[in-house]
Amino acid sequence: MSELKPISASFRRLLVWTVGLNIPGWGVIILLGLLEHLEWTTVGLSCAAIFVLMAVLVFSRLADFDKLIIYAENMIASPNAAPPVLEASATAGRLLTSLSALRTMWTDQRNEVAAIAKSLQEIIDSLPDPLLLVDTDRRLIGANAAAENLFEINQDLSVPSDTRHGNLDLARLIRDPRILDAADKALGDGNKTSAQFSLPSPVERTFSALLAPLPEPALDGTALIIVMHDLTERLKMDRMRADFVANASHELRTPLASVLGFTETLLGPAKNDLAAYEEFLDIILKQANRMNRLIDDLLSLSRIELREHTRPTESVNLEVVLRNAIELLEGQANESGAQITLDFSPSLPPAIADPNEISQVFHNLITNAIKYGGEGGRVDVTSTLSQSCPPDMPVKGPCLKVSVRDEGDGISKEFLPRLTERFYRVDTARSRSLGGTGLGLAIVKHIMSRHRGALQIDSEVGIGSTFSVYIPAATARPPPQEQ
Repeated sequence: MSELKPISASFRRLLVWTVGLNIPGWGVIILLGLLEHLEWTTVGLSCAAIFVLMAVLVFSRLADFDKLIIYAENMIASPNAAPPVLEASATAGRLLTSLSALRTMWTDQRNEVAAIAKSLQEIIDSLPDPLLLVDTDRRLIGANAAAENLFEINQDLSVPSDTRHGNLDLARLIRDPRILDAADKALGDGNKTSAQFSLPSPVERTFSALLAPLPEPALDGTALIIVMHDLTERLKMDRMRADFVANASHELRTPLASVLGFTETLLGPAKNDLAAYEEFLDIILKQANRMNRLIDDLLSLSRIELREHTRPTESVNLEVVLRNAIELLEGQANESGAQITLDFSPSLPPAIADPNEISQVFHNLITNAIKYGGEGGRVDVTSTLSQSCPPDMPVKGPCLKVSVRDEGDGISKEFLPRLTERFYRVDTARSRSLGGTGLGLAIVKHIMSRHRGALQIDSEVGIGSTFSVYIPAATARPPPQEQ
């Protein structure tokens, strides 16, 4: 027992030094051996046991570390796949559990961001107006579906958008300096701006563009958003409105000038000329009637346009309407020596129509046939049932076809597309001499549009013309939006 005291005392002193100097345990044992407090056999066995224990601990930690590496590599290679099941120590197991939770949270957030990005892209693609995204160098970063259709950009959705758009320069898409100058201005000063530009092909179209720069470029490089709106139809309507006002003013000014001129003559030089009185008053009456017809047609056209979006719902017997129209025009036909014939089958079903408007259609068509059919000509009015309406009509099912044919000079084919334009006349002088206002066929066209019907014109020079209207029968199905 006394021999152990020196060993115990020496061990305690060495323990203090080893702890204080951070000397490993095997060093303590070797020092005890050197001080001859332990036999070398004991020293060797003790060191071997320590080294084996250390190796076991180290290799177990290395195995856990290797499993962590495998787990991380799996997360990187297959972020959406289920992680492998690994056996590890308690400490490594807790770390793997934390990594798995982190991985799940990261995957959920990534899926949420992807869903939001998809929704935003669908919203952008659903916009009817073209939209472009460009960077600070005016290179195309993105475009919605309307812009891809407009500029014929590669629309293969299997190709990534950045590759699909191919970093196209804005100048290659729009070769109009106005939009390019506006883009440079917006990118330069950071303020919104607008511009109007034209695309020359395949058909010239005019657009307005709003250019909005971002405060800072986005992650994909987007620095400028360009939204375009097609102004072509609006500008066309503005021109038509201006032309209409100009033509209407001209048509009214001409007879009004005649009325004023002959009135002044009667009040002046021809004040006591009875023969001139009768002649000039007759001219004044004709010109006043001409203005009255023009104003009536303008009012009719205005009323029809106001109700053009509302389809008639009344069931009408077209035979009654046709016979009334022919009866009203018999006096005019007799004056020109024209003969009007009607071929109408009693078995035809009624039509869905406005009786007053459809009567005006027949009145205008038969009047034109009498005027332009020539003296002693024949006007044939026929009615048939077609089991299917023309393909350009929105209604489906049977249609009544009413045709008015004359034996006049006919109309050249290049003039046919413009016959329904307001104030358009193939022969202006002849039309005015016959009392035409230039609005008759325009009124027919708009009435047919309100009835969801159609107007067809066939003509051959030297043979005559046939004007046919298609009116939905009572059994026809209305368009889906009107059901």
